Amino acid sequence: MASNRKLYRWFYDHVHSRYYNLLMKWCALPFGSEKRMRQTMLEVVPLEPGDRVLDMCCGTGNTTFAVAELVGEQSKIEGIDLSRGQISVAKRRNRFSNVNFMVMDASQTCFGDGHFDKVVIPHALHEMSRATRLAVLREARRVLKDEGTLAVMELDNPPGRLLRLFVGFWCFYWLPFNFETPTRRDMMRHGVAEEVREAGFADVSKTSMYNGVLQVVQGKKQARAIG
Repeated sequence: MASNRKLYRWFYDHVHSRYYNLLMKWCALPFGSEKRMRQTMLEVVPLEPGDRVLDMCCGTGNTTFAVAELVGEQSKIEGIDLSRGQISVAKRRNRFSNVNFMVMDASQTCFGDGHFDKVVIPHALHEMSRATRLAVLREARRVLKDEGTLAVMELDNPPGRLLRLFVGFWCFYWLPFNFETPTRRDMMRHGVAEEVREAGFADVSKTSMYNGVLQVVQGKKQARAIG
């Protein structure tokens, strides 16, 4: 397991970080553009000016920057990722004074309890084992304030067979060395909304987008009962 984690980090640090943005532009073409896709998915998230926001598994920062444009300069936004290479790219591209990027394990962050108003996890859970997904979701709950909102933006399983085949072809699911295939299938089998509930979130809702190709799952951290 440790050797797999090392290989995963090496791949993202030295290979994936170099072509990630180009790959995302390709994958998002059917949705108009990557920027439009991210903005559309964030439209259903109740982000407000002044919010303190954490972007978990931020990659090269594309969702982080979309959040910054929505909430304005009054907000403080942190983007974290396990990959030093991805964070290096995000820092070079950052033009926002209220956005900060750090290399950090999303399953065990350095932030205090209840530090953030909102946490977003964009297109990352499908790369993780079930144990890691739940650890990341529970960490998101820990760092959220009471009544804070989690928003998970992820792949979904469209109902039509032809659409599923197209998505699989377009997004390179057919490649024999695609390391995301087992974890993506496991995530679909358990369900993102179900795992968000399992991590302790309440009022869990799912918004299906783009004919069921993508989903936004949201949950709230309930306030602790007094007494």
